[in-house]
Formats: sequence, C-alpha cells, structure tokens
Amino acid sequence: MMNDQQLLAQAKQLDPAALRALHQRFYEPVARYIRFKVGDPHTVEDLSGEVFVRVIQGLKRGQAWQDSPQGWIMGIARHVVADYYRQRERMSEVELSDGLAAAVETSPAHQAALNERKRLLEQAIQQLGDEQRDVILLRFMEGIDIQGVAKAINKTPGAVKALQYRALRALAELMQDFSLEGALSEE
Repeated sequence: MMNDQQLLAQAKQLDPAALRALHQRFYEPVARYIRFKVGDPHTVEDLSGEVFVRVIQGLKRGQAWQDSPQGWIMGIARHVVADYYRQRERMSEVELSDGLAAAVETSPAHQAALNERKRLLEQAIQQLGDEQRDVILLRFMEGIDIQGVAKAINKTPGAVKALQYRALRALAELMQDFSLEGALSEE
C-alpha cells in the first residue's frame, strides 16, 4: 500500500487507478468534515464531489502539496464549504451545521449521556470563531498534524498552535457553562 505522498505523486500523473485510490482514501475524512460544517446529506455529497473535482484541477495545474496531501485536500474542502456559504448568503438562506460521527453503541443510559455530551460539544464548537472551529475539526476530528492544518488554513504552525490553545480553552469554559446551565435547569 502506498503512503499519501506516493499516492499523490502517482495521482499527479493523472493515473486513473491512483485517482481512484486518492478518492477512496480521502473521501470519508472530506465528507465527515463537510457533514459537520453543512449537515444536509445531499449537500455533503455534492460538496464532497466538488472537492475532488478541484483536487483533479489542482493536480493538473501542479498545485498539490507533496509534503501534506491530507492538509492540501482538507484545505480544498474548507474552501468549498466557504464558497457554499458565500453562495447561500447571496441567496439569503441560513442553515445550521449538524452532526458528529456516530458514537460507539453502548447501554441506552450511557448512550443518552454520550449523545447529550456530543450535543453540548457540538454546540460549544459552533460558538467558536471560524478559524478556531476549523483548527479543532481538522486536528481532532480528522487527525491532521499541526503542519497540515497550517497549510490547510494558510497560517503558520505557531498560529495554529495558538488557535488550538485558545479554542480548547474556550471549549472547556463553554462545556463548563453548559454543564452548570443544565444542572440549574434540572433543579
């Protein structure tokens, strides 16, 4: 099995097998990111497809980042989502993001508690600024390293670390606030 860099090198030659393998390897992370940002399953499919159209266009123009293929592709996904919302703004529609990856199945009571924590976490993530939210999604949902995230959002690694630190601190405070609100409303 080829690593990401080898696969990208083959895909740069527009080799059909390499392009299929690139799509198979990165489709789920791209779709998961877009699903979190957009929510609607049909839109997720459309935008995920658009990401890979732009990947091929980038490969043809020689724009791929050999040192961080996943960062490059997730950066394209980020731009596709931004374009989608810019277009929607022009049409004056607003849609809330929805959905985290499904949790591992457990007992109903435990599952309910997990679902509530996920809901609160998603609510907290949505309250972050765009850059902080993107850093959290790319780092922790997609597992991209600091360098890859830096390239995806056009920031320095130091700036990504600072954004991550501030985002995690803000999330901790928001989650604590949500927990306090929940406890007070139950009384």
